[in-house]
Amino acid sequence: MHFYIGYRFSNIEQVRALHNHLINDGHTHTYDWTTNDRATSLEDLRAIGTSELEAITASDFVVILLPAGNSSHVELGIALGAGVTVFIHDAKNRFDDFETTSTFYHLPHVIQLTGSLEDVPRNITAHFAGKTR
Repeated sequence: MHFYIGYRFSNIEQVRALHNHLINDGHTHTYDWTTNDRATSLEDLRAIGTSELEAITASDFVVILLPAGNSSHVELGIALGAGVTVFIHDAKNRFDDFETTSTFYHLPHVIQLTGSLEDVPRNITAHFAGKTR
C-alpha cells in the first residue's frame, strides 16, 4: 500500500524510522519530504506543496504524528477530503483532552493510535488485514 507521513520538520528522525518500518513491511512511500532542505523561496514552497498534495492523494493511508505543526494539519485535511484513511499517533494519548484535540481526530475514518511509535506499523497492518483495495 502507498503511504504518506505528516509530522514536524524538526522531528525528521522519527519520520525516517517509521518510514523504514513501513518500507520493510512492503509499503511504498509516495513522497519522502525528509530528503528536502528547508524551503528558501516561494517557488520552493510551491514545488514542495505540489509534491505533497499529489503524494497524499495518491496514498492508501496517511500517518500524522502528534504533536504536529500547521502543515501537518493541512495534510490531514487533504487526506480527509480525498477519502484517504488517516492514522493519527499520539504517544501521550491526548485525543480526549479538549484543550489539545481536534474535531477531525474523531471522524469515522481516522484511526487514533497511542503508545510507542514502534507499534504504529503493526497497528496499520492489523487495520488492513483481510481488506482489499
